[in-house]
Amino acid sequence: MRPAVLASPEPSRPRHDSLAAALEAAARDDAAFVTFHGGADRTPAHLSAREALSRARRWAAAFRRAGARPGDRVVLLLPTGEAFVTALLGAALSGLAPVPLATPMTFGSMAPYLQNLGHILENARPAVLATYGRVLEALRESPALAARVPAVVTVADRDALSELDVAFPLPSIGAADTALIQYTSGTTGRPKGVVISNRALAANAYAIAHGLALGDRDVGVSWLPLFHDMGLVGVLLTGVFHPYPLHVASPEFFAMGPHRWMELCARVGGTITAAPNFAYEMAASRAHRFEGGPLDALRLALSGAEVVQPSTVRRFAAAYASRGLSAGVSLPVYGLAESTLAVTFSRPGGGATSLDLDREALETGTVAVATSGHGSEIACVGRPVAGATVAVTDDLGRPVEGRAIGAIRVRGDSLMDGYFRDDDASAAALSGGWLSTGDLGFVHEGALYVTGRAKDVIIQAGRNVYPYDVERVAVEAANLRPGAVVAFGRRNEEKGTEEIVLVAETIGGDDAAREATTKKLKGEILATLGVRIDEVHLWPLGAVPKTTSGKARRRECAARVAAGEG
Repeated sequence: MRPAVLASPEPSRPRHDSLAAALEAAARDDAAFVTFHGGADRTPAHLSAREALSRARRWAAAFRRAGARPGDRVVLLLPTGEAFVTALLGAALSGLAPVPLATPMTFGSMAPYLQNLGHILENARPAVLATYGRVLEALRESPALAARVPAVVTVADRDALSELDVAFPLPSIGAADTALIQYTSGTTGRPKGVVISNRALAANAYAIAHGLALGDRDVGVSWLPLFHDMGLVGVLLTGVFHPYPLHVASPEFFAMGPHRWMELCARVGGTITAAPNFAYEMAASRAHRFEGGPLDALRLALSGAEVVQPSTVRRFAAAYASRGLSAGVSLPVYGLAESTLAVTFSRPGGGATSLDLDREALETGTVAVATSGHGSEIACVGRPVAGATVAVTDDLGRPVEGRAIGAIRVRGDSLMDGYFRDDDASAAALSGGWLSTGDLGFVHEGALYVTGRAKDVIIQAGRNVYPYDVERVAVEAANLRPGAVVAFGRRNEEKGTEEIVLVAETIGGDDAAREATTKKLKGEILATLGVRIDEVHLWPLGAVPKTTSGKARRRECAARVAAGEG
């Protein structure tokens, strides 16, 4: 049996050693950069690399005037658009570490947002905050945050600078300097600041471009939030290091109608797009509203940031097949912020592959192909990207053999420097050049399969139950919205094991209807998975708390159930 270690044969060969150098090179080449869609006047707004550099220099001057110096942090509280992009690049030119965050308008409730932001401001200790008036007013209305708001720079401040102000010499930026600090979504506990160097960013941008076989004819399309690693690194910053035309809309653009995403791809001739699994599920369910042209130009639709469901891949492909969408367009990938972003990619054009696995074997931590046709289907997320090595290990960090399930660890050029001002968490995640991802998986025929997060696995009567399986069956059983169902474990001391609790968003209904839904959910999950659901909570639409990237907050759900809320 071979040890479960996968190493990319392709070394990392980044074009530039810093984001600032990449931007300056793109501007010299007068490269195409980004077009923003979905603004108030519905007119697309174009931004070339040359224009981006000019406006970024204005932000750099504004940050300098506000007192920020190389090495300081600058928090970005700006919506998707020109200001966000050029402010981030302005911080890069200044030698500042940008800290991109969601704006208050991203959340349905202000209280969780302000609490989260307070933790980040306390940890990051920024020298300056880049935002606009409406957000600033919201922050200053919070007594807990008002004292933590540093010097503020707005778009108006940037535009008010004279050409003389902007003409100051820029500092020299090295590969070891911090390129950005990406705060984790905070699905559990307080968010932690992932420190990414210019070296790691350049390496990961190269790995992404190489893994996509990015070429001159490619056109990127995205609605992903730019404050999150998938949209920020995978779309925007890869497009700076390896310029190609990008078309960017806001998350709100997608939320107003998931089919609009596909319509935008058709309208601009998009060849590459990316999103989490739930977005493809939603786009498939709204395909009947699609009014765009052919989708035959779209060659890659990356799926990552959460567990890839093969059933979703099939539904998405079938929903848009009549629109010219290629059957092999889906590209399952795996990554995380602590490795800048990309870790493994499937083969471009090869489509999604999966294994139907025996559930009883999975529950004991081993892998065996199902013979009954009713197993757990796990998607392949491919092989390591350029410069990366992946290992599946036991609890002692030793590579497992065969197709055993273990902890996924990563080594390579894209790893974070650590968590900002958190030595304990950094030491727990990084050891001997390896990053512990917190995910579980296995290796089969030279490729990685991810089974889930280690902390999410529920142990019921000695069986390992993956909440994603429970949630998938619940969605299909009661026609529920993907992403609006959460399963988690709760320790029962009397029984000496974990109970399984299910939370699902539903549309009202009387007591009889709710009881029927609960009975159906329990029955279908038991019949399909052989898993007993101990408790079901039916919450109104929008009640399941989510991170800024759309993932359910399991710990917060559990806390709300324990407190009798929902």
